[in-house]
Amino acid sequence: MSDKVSNAVQKLWTSYSKNTPQSLQLIDAYLVFILFSGVIQFVHCVLVGTYPYNAFLAGFISTVGSFVLA
Repeated sequence: MSDKVSNAVQKLWTSYSKNTPQSLQLIDAYLVFILFSGVIQFVHCVLVGTYPYNAFLAGFISTVGSFVLA
């Protein structure tokens, strides 16, 4: 089962690298960066607390908006 999944992921990555235009890969990289930024903000809010709640909301909604608009 694990070999099938790793083989499928490897084929997907090879096909993506070969057939996807460079400009679309750049947009995908930006979306992954924004996604991780939002995840890090959310995890920080859960672990540390929500004292500056307005700052968390502004940052998190900004990342969601950037992801949606991209």
